Amino acid sequence: MAEEKELEFDLSYYTELILRRRWIVLSVFVSVMLIAALITFNTRAIYQAQALLVIEKERGNNVVYQGGPTVERSNEDYYQTQYKLLKSEALLKTVYKRLELEKVPEFAGVYGYRKLIKPVTIAPVPRSRLVYIKVDFYDPRLAANIANTIAAVYIEQNLSNQLFISKDVLTALQNEKGSGSRALYESLPAVVNNVLIQDLKREVVKLQSQLAEASGRYTPKHPQVVSLSANLTTLQGQLKSETDKIIQSLKIDLSGQLMGNNIRLIDAAVPPLKPIKPRKGFNMLLALIGGFVLGLFAAALVEFIDQTIRTQEDVENKLGLPFLGIVPLTRQIKDQSAYNHLLLQEHSLISESIRNLRTMVDFAEVGKKNKALIVTSTVQGEGKSYVAANLAVAVAQAGEKVLIVDGDLRRSNLHKVFRVSNAKGLSDFLATGKNSEDLRPLIQPTDVPGLFILTCGPRPPNPAELLNTPRLSAFLAWAGEDYDRVIVDCPPMFPISDVLLWGKYISNCIFVTAFGKTRVPIIRTAVKRIISSGIKVLGSVVNMSKFGGLSYSYYGYYQYNYNYGPDAVDGEKGHTRKRTPVKA
Repeated sequence: MAEEKELEFDLSYYTELILRRRWIVLSVFVSVMLIAALITFNTRAIYQAQALLVIEKERGNNVVYQGGPTVERSNEDYYQTQYKLLKSEALLKTVYKRLELEKVPEFAGVYGYRKLIKPVTIAPVPRSRLVYIKVDFYDPRLAANIANTIAAVYIEQNLSNQLFISKDVLTALQNEKGSGSRALYESLPAVVNNVLIQDLKREVVKLQSQLAEASGRYTPKHPQVVSLSANLTTLQGQLKSETDKIIQSLKIDLSGQLMGNNIRLIDAAVPPLKPIKPRKGFNMLLALIGGFVLGLFAAALVEFIDQTIRTQEDVENKLGLPFLGIVPLTRQIKDQSAYNHLLLQEHSLISESIRNLRTMVDFAEVGKKNKALIVTSTVQGEGKSYVAANLAVAVAQAGEKVLIVDGDLRRSNLHKVFRVSNAKGLSDFLATGKNSEDLRPLIQPTDVPGLFILTCGPRPPNPAELLNTPRLSAFLAWAGEDYDRVIVDCPPMFPISDVLLWGKYISNCIFVTAFGKTRVPIIRTAVKRIISSGIKVLGSVVNMSKFGGLSYSYYGYYQYNYNYGPDAVDGEKGHTRKRTPVKA
């Protein structure tokens, strides 16, 4: 069960990754498909013609001549030799001249015949004596002509090369004039190695020895000398007769070999009807698969090098902070306030995310007497004021008396969010305030019951000095007694450190990170500075989240249907209240 859960988690994670990075996957996929289509449909078509040959084993295994190079016909490398000969430069040069390929632009040049090496392929058929001569070329007719010509030239050269020694020997054997012919006959291996010839020669030598010994003792007419001479003459005649028989047999054998060939053309090449390249369907299918795979790799690579915060796992694993919630990115209508979705009776995903953030903050502050908290971020533009304003509205709607303070004395923004005056505010009290009663005229109500705002007021020339005055501590002490919750919208951590001055008196902080914007190293530095100053970070909120992954789709569907989906009217099955969709 544990393995199944782990596998399910991994699958959902990678599915989420693909959906979140879908534009990267789609971009790579479309790019690969376009490139493949451009290459495939603009590539010149190549046709392949092929001729089929059969190469039989050579019949003879004798060495027919002793005085020159010998032919080993049982060589086990015979077929490999023939395959090399089929693509030899000598053969291709003959084909090149015979077809006048110098007139073809693709084969033009001084060494144009060498350009035949690449388009010609020799393909033996496994476990047979068959071999294909394949020629790839743009012109189907010329491809077939080249294949057939290679086969024809190869057969011609094979017949000539195979028996060129036999021709010379046969010519010598047919020339019977002179004593040189008899010496040639007797030197042939077929004669020398014959057993009968060897026995007769031994008898001749023996008789010649006896005759020489007898001639030394007796006169030529002595019966013993006459008998030995007669026997020697008879043996020499028999030796000559046997030699002539072997020579005649060789003549017949060589004449038969000259009339045959062990290589035959089985199928001549014909012009092909369809090209073999490019394989349009296969190329596009390969591009389809390859584009998707490359898209996944690109998405994984971007995810790997992405040093921003996007998900709950990023907050917990990369920052080591508690996760308070995700606030989706919404399009604000010009005439509506930034928290208008919380004022509507109709529920939406953005309003539920803010209420969920309120709940998470309540849990984080359980047991704490001081309900004041700071809302800050790493840099400007991460939406901390938006989060602070919406959180304040949500807390006020829960029945608490809330004061939201614009603590950014350098770039005040809350008065624009709540659409109130910024003529007077916190800077006036910090500069000239005498006691807490001077604060009451500066507090302004909002259009949300139970929510009050203290704006920044006129921008002071020395914000850090004002925040270091005892009046800030007095203000927070007064606000803590008069309000249930005090939320301070502070400046970002960089490039200034005003948050640390607020942190002297407020110990809790909510850290806002923009979805996919600020890099993790600088966020870690900001959080480290906050914690080192004694401020507790309750958790992080991922703001302006651009949802689109699997987990969000499931979450949104579940939340809409379970929490605030339209209810069927009693007695009217299938009729529901019409709700305006909210784009998160």
